[in-house]
Parts: sequence; C-alpha cells; structure tokens
Amino acid sequence: MSDKKINSNKIFCIFLILHLLIWSIIPLLRAIMPIDAMECIYWGGLMDFGTNKHPPLAGWIAYWVYNLFGKSDYSIYFLGQAFIVTGFIYLYKLGKIFFDETKAIFAVMLMEACFVYTYMSIYDGFNPNFLLLAFLPFLSYYFYKAVNEESLKNWVILGLGFGLAFIGKYQAVMLFLPLLIYLLITPKGRKQFKNKGLYISGAIAFLCVLPHLIWLYKNDFFSFEYFALSEDRYLTFYHGWIKYLQAPFLFLINQLAAVAGVIFVYFTTFIFTKQKIRINKNIDDNSLFLICAGILPLLFQTLPSLINGAYMIPQWGYDLLFMTSILLFYFFPIELTDKATKYMLSWVFAAMIITSTVLGIVFTTERNFANRFPVKQVTETLTNIYREETGKPIKYIGGFIELSIPLSLYNNDYTVILDTYGHKNPWIDENDLKRTGSLVIGRDYRRMEGYIKASAPYLKNRPKIKPFPFIVKSVVGKERIYKMHYAIVPPIYD
Repeated sequence: MSDKKINSNKIFCIFLILHLLIWSIIPLLRAIMPIDAMECIYWGGLMDFGTNKHPPLAGWIAYWVYNLFGKSDYSIYFLGQAFIVTGFIYLYKLGKIFFDETKAIFAVMLMEACFVYTYMSIYDGFNPNFLLLAFLPFLSYYFYKAVNEESLKNWVILGLGFGLAFIGKYQAVMLFLPLLIYLLITPKGRKQFKNKGLYISGAIAFLCVLPHLIWLYKNDFFSFEYFALSEDRYLTFYHGWIKYLQAPFLFLINQLAAVAGVIFVYFTTFIFTKQKIRINKNIDDNSLFLICAGILPLLFQTLPSLINGAYMIPQWGYDLLFMTSILLFYFFPIELTDKATKYMLSWVFAAMIITSTVLGIVFTTERNFANRFPVKQVTETLTNIYREETGKPIKYIGGFIELSIPLSLYNNDYTVILDTYGHKNPWIDENDLKRTGSLVIGRDYRRMEGYIKASAPYLKNRPKIKPFPFIVKSVVGKERIYKMHYAIVPPIYD
C-alpha cells in the first residue's frame, strides 16, 4: 500500500459491499442449499407459530424471501449475508459510542477474520443463528441508548427487538439475562426500574412472544423436546467426574479458536507498530456494560455443560462472539496510526480473499453428497417409480432429513414428514397419510426400519426396502457414486 492516508469510511462501505456479494455468490457453486437453510424454508411453509426445534421467525422470513424471488437459492444466501451486514452496521454504531470513527470501523472489519462470518455462514446458508448475528448487536446498541438517554422511543425499539429476537431463536435469552444483571448492579441501571419505558419495553416483548408461547402450550412444549433429547444424546460424550470440567473447558476453547484470527491480527498489530500492550483497568458503567453484553452471554451458554457435563456443539456459542473486536479495542487500547490501519486492513482483505478462494476451489472440485446431491434427477426418477407402484403422486416423504427436505423443497408437490425428535409431528393428518401413502428414504439401510416406523407408525407389515444408486458430479465433471435406500409405504385405504 502507499503512504497515503486511507479513507476509513470509504473502505468500510467497500468492505460491507464486498462481504455481502462474495459470501452470497461463492455458495452458488453448490448444487443445493445447506440443510439448515432448506429446513428453515420448510418450517416457514408450515405457517405455524413454532417448529420442532426453534421459534418460527427465521422460517417465516426464509420462506417468504425464497418464494418472493422465484425460489432462487441466491435469495437465501443473500438473505443470510444481509443479516450479517446488518449486524456489522450495528456493531459500528455501538463502537462509535466508545471509540472514534476509525476504531469503530476497524472493530467491525476485524470480525472478517472470525470464520463464523465467512466459512460458517456458507456452511449454514441461513438459519436462526443469522438472525442473532444481527439482533445481538442491535439489542446491545438500543439497550445502551435506552439506559443512557431519556427517550421512550429507544425502549419501544428495544422491546420490539427482544421480542423478535426471542421468536427468532431462544438463545436470545443469553443476552437478556446479562443485560438484566447490568440493570441490577449499576446505579444507572437500577434507576430504570422507576422508568415506565422499561415496563413498556417488557410488555411489547411479551406481546411479540405470546403467540409462540400459546403454541408451545397447546403443543405440549414440543420444541423443547429437541433440547431435552439432544442433551440426553450428548451426556454420554464424556465420562467420569472430569466431564463437568472437560465439557465447558473444551466448549470455551472452541470459542477461542473461532476468534483466534481476530486476536492474532489485533495483537500482532502491536508488534508490527512497536506499540506497548496496555490494559484498560478502569471499571465504570461502560466497562460493566461491555462485560455484560460481550462476555457474560458466552459464560451463561457454558453453564449447562458445567452443571451436567454434557458435550456442547461449538456452534451454540458462535453467535455470542459478536463483540470480540470491540472488547479488544476497549480493554487493550491501541493507537491506530496509518501503519496500524494499513496492517489491519491488509489482514482483513487477505482473510476475505484467501477464504473465498479456498472455498471456491473446494466447491468446484468436490463430489460431496451434502453439496452436490443431484436432487432434481433423483426426484424425477423416484416420482416415476412411486407413481407406477401406487398410481398416485408423492405427497408425503419421510426418513433421513438431508434427503427428504431437498426432495420436498426443490419440487413443488410434496409435504415432508419430518423424523422429529420423539417421532411426533403435529402437522401431519394421519388419515390423509393413510389414504395417500408415503415415500421413505435414507442413506443407511440399517436405519430404514426406524424411518419407516417413524413415518408410518400405523403400518403392520414393513414394505420392501430397495437400493437406489446415484451419481454425484463436481462442477468440473468428476463423478462419485453414492447409494441411498427407499421404501414405498402404500395407501391402506382410498
């Protein structure tokens, strides 16, 4: 780079545009969307106030965007990155409260070195996590403004935001609890309990969540079974008393690994510019706010594994890392000289270029089932087989979700039978299922009996399970043969 002083605002705009475009274009090298994105669209199509895993908002948004833009995969990839960029904008606005313009901008741009915002965003495509990547910075910003400004508008916005965030993903409570602690431990926070804005905000949030709470009650808290049975599955991952330390320790190590790139760039900037590392030891309201919003949510997320020793998937903490760069800039203050900004800028765009190039090569050359499943050809063949045997079109599909969801989504005539936890499905009319029959599919022959039982529990005689080989091709034409299995559950009455 030249020695000319950089225009940080211009660079920031370019960064946001490049991030939005690059990470929504690279996924187009996939043949199908990631399963999380497809599942989201399916949930939205149910048009209900809940799903078998999460609250409904992510599904509603994904479904309407997908259909509004002609069922384009790109619309979903763009949607995911639009939420990330929205989160970046509110991180910038939050950063401006504590820093000057340049530091606020770089506190956002350094997050490009966190793979949650790059690789993981492509890996997932779109799911409820993307909502939190936007909502958590948004909520932190408006919470700070609500507490520090005499404005009812901020409390109204905060209440609406918390309500929407909660029906986006239950994990929003991990930010709510630390912010409640902030209100209790600071004089400025305790003062808010005398402010009508706090109660209006709570009422708005409650009204947003109320339809979902009613749905949960009417459906025996169906969504929570996913968490209970997931916990049971992971309880046996570690053994002995040490698991109560091992599980949370490894979870936190994985979170540290996720932001390792951000930490590396930040602290090597000190070395590159020959600045002494300083620590901000000042504990005031701002420090407490950043600790509550930026550190405590992750610690709260760690508590379940500390209590029961269950393994926690690293992704469960990734949303809560959103404030990493702001914490670094605040607690380890650095002078952003021209040399420092150019050094950081080089790493930011290097991370963007290297990661996108590597993933582009991978998506072009791989023959992976998850990314290259030839869903349209497979569906056409299975549809013909099903029609020949039953004389009916396929209306219900059950079995392995990474096969059944794509077959449903990329073709317009199906309703998927989700093999949900506990094998319950409140969206299926069993009488209609008996009249129409179903197709049951899976990758593993040994699991097919379980899929059939879950999809058609009323069935007395097991239908024949048949193999179905198919070819997966990479973008450059290399082939790999996979095999799935299917069974046709016939109609038992007309």
